[in-house]
This record gives sequence, C-alpha cells and structure tokens, in this order.
Amino acid sequence: MTTSSPTAADIAAARQRLNQFSCLTTPPALSNAEAEQVRTDIRDFNEWSDYQTLGICAATLAAGQQALESFLAALGVTVSLDLPPREGAIFLKFNTLKGAWYLDDYSGQSRGVLITFHTSEPEFAEVSGTYGPFSFDLFSQP
Repeated sequence: MTTSSPTAADIAAARQRLNQFSCLTTPPALSNAEAEQVRTDIRDFNEWSDYQTLGICAATLAAGQQALESFLAALGVTVSLDLPPREGAIFLKFNTLKGAWYLDDYSGQSRGVLITFHTSEPEFAEVSGTYGPFSFDLFSQP
C-alpha cells in the first residue's frame, strides 16, 4: 500500500487508472497484474478517504451480497447484513459511514460494483468520486 501521505501525482495516477472503468455497463476482464493494481488503488483511496458508498447491480441477491461482503472486507469493514429475500436482479447500496444499506429491484443491464469515495480533506479532494463498475470477484481473486 502507498504511504498515508500521497503526493498529488500519486492520487492523479490512481484516479486515472480507476477512471478507465467509468461509463461501462459491465466490468472488463483484467489480467492478474491489472486486477492487483486496481485492488491497490482501491485500498489506497480507501485509506485516503473518510468513508465510502458502494452500489451493486447484480442478477441475484446472493451475488450482490457476496460481492458487497468481499469488497467491505477489503476496505476493513466488518458487517453482517440480514437482507430480506428478493427474486431477480437487485440494486444494493451500502454506506460505510452509517453502516446503512438500501435494497431494491433493478431492471437495468449494468452489472458490477461502484465505489464512491468521500473525503472532507482538501489535500485529498481528488480522491472523491465514483469509480467502477468493478467485477464482483475483484477481492475474491488471489
């Protein structure tokens, strides 16, 4: 992981790498090296931000919940969600500051995990933003 005091160039480079996912409907296939870089960038942004909001569009509740739990574990957040059963595609949102979640049906074609990083520190302002979609198994991979 990068130091806790990144340079503006560190933040800009990570932001540029993460921005490549913006406006995609589904996450692209990544090589092992690319996936490791994305995991590192997400962990760094996690360290440099105050809190995160995750949004997951999945074909099933089970897939969405599993992705949420693996991403939260990677961000250092432990949570046990007791979500009500739901059939079909879902949208699941989780706020790490409040520990609050929202679950609804989803009729769109997008699939993956979006992460919004929030920061109140001026020196980390460029960290703030929404990145993704990332693959459900990004943090389940070796």
